[in-house]
Amino acid sequence: MSLTVDEQTTLKELIRKQKPISGTYFRSVERRFMNPLQILNGRGTELHGGRFAPVGMKGAYLANSDAGAAAEVLARKKRLGDTPQISLDKYPRVVFGIDVELERVVSLVRKPRHSTLAAIRNASLVDDLSYSQAVGRFLADSGIQGLLFKSMAGTGVNLLVFLENCGPGQLKVRKLNETIDTLKQIVSKRKH
Repeated sequence: MSLTVDEQTTLKELIRKQKPISGTYFRSVERRFMNPLQILNGRGTELHGGRFAPVGMKGAYLANSDAGAAAEVLARKKRLGDTPQISLDKYPRVVFGIDVELERVVSLVRKPRHSTLAAIRNASLVDDLSYSQAVGRFLADSGIQGLLFKSMAGTGVNLLVFLENCGPGQLKVRKLNETIDTLKQIVSKRKH
């Protein structure tokens, strides 16, 4: 899907309003993907895409709360037609705190007054992801590092980080060394 000239012009106006963000966001992963050295590699979106990330794009979806991260997992199940995405074999899940330091972030959280931007936002929050993925590709191709958007699962805010536009150190697993040590302890106890 391609964006109209008017939509592209409107997104360029949004891009001019980019701002830096910093803080802690959260990522929920199932146990088979809980290696803290790999949870921000973008492999999931590269293989499967997401709301604003077409297949082939490396991105990391984060939520502004740990409860929001868990709610997003369940909402994805519903969007996929109630397939048993979150079955008991997908547990335990681990929620990681991710420290974020981004320079170029845009937001579609609040309903815009600009009618075309409001239409872009509304069309991006429906179940068919082709339009929102085109928006995400446009933003990423324009050098944007992150997109804040309203959670579909509740009152929270999600952040998609376009990894191809980020440098080392802009995303860090909170307490990485402690987390690795804890995981090693858990594994060593299971072996005994």
